[in-house]
Amino acid sequence: MQSPELSELMQASAQDAKIYAAEQHQITLNGDFASLAKVDELLSRLHLDQQTKPHSAEMLFTLCNIMGAYVGEIFIHTVGGQWQSNNIDQTAPYMAVGFGDKEFPFASVCYHKITNDNSISLQDYVQQAKQNAMQ
Repeated sequence: MQSPELSELMQASAQDAKIYAAEQHQITLNGDFASLAKVDELLSRLHLDQQTKPHSAEMLFTLCNIMGAYVGEIFIHTVGGQWQSNNIDQTAPYMAVGFGDKEFPFASVCYHKITNDNSISLQDYVQQAKQNAMQ
């Protein structure tokens, strides 16, 4: 996939995250850094749901990708970088934001928060990613 096409896809996915948050969780995501606290709140709800009634693999994949796209778009707009597809492992390709020689797989962090560790904070992760990108 060409970079402009990938960028458009991820921007559309970020919009899907806003719609999902509003319609399914009554959470307004406005695209600024402060809204990452709301992303953490939404992902915490999904983590609790996952414990009692696990999401299907397809739903989990979709949720992680749209929320990761939303977080990635905030990172790109505040720090810089571009979307890239990582296909090193053909059985598990993923999207990440590349900045210099660094890569930030926001959807993967969403997945780990939902499925494994609710203490993960996307807001903290993005703050650390910003610091790492500037080094």
